[in-house]
Amino acid sequence: MMSSDTPQPDNPDHALVLNFIAGSGEPVPLDTSPLLQALNGVLLVHDPDTLSLTFEFAPGPLFRQGAGFVQGGAIAAMLDFAMAFAGMAVIPPDKSVTTTAMTSSFHAGARAERYIVIGRIDKPGRRFLFASATIEAEGRVIAQATSGLLVI
Repeated sequence: MMSSDTPQPDNPDHALVLNFIAGSGEPVPLDTSPLLQALNGVLLVHDPDTLSLTFEFAPGPLFRQGAGFVQGGAIAAMLDFAMAFAGMAVIPPDKSVTTTAMTSSFHAGARAERYIVIGRIDKPGRRFLFASATIEAEGRVIAQATSGLLVI
């Protein structure tokens, strides 16, 4: 946990990330928004050397289209969360990030039950961050994304 001397972020997502980094390293459910809860997200690993966070998501039937594939918007949301949370891991507690642009590429249909998503900061900065993310299932890359994150 963060010490009482450390300023607590106003953004509950940022607080969750910082508490995870300062904690025991045990997986932490992502429960800070209804969307994260519906996607059944869990924060698994923080790697300060690669400026990355690893997540697991298990989207339910709400996010599946008629043929059983996870809808592309849900895939994009998982990628966006991973990049934004990775950004929150490298900025001060009194700041937050917002996505300014996101480009995604889909490589395979997403029919799996569980997905591993790795969000990383490729180029940190004081006011702007460049991020990327990859989502995999069953050993196969499903989609990738890049984004710019404005530090606010």
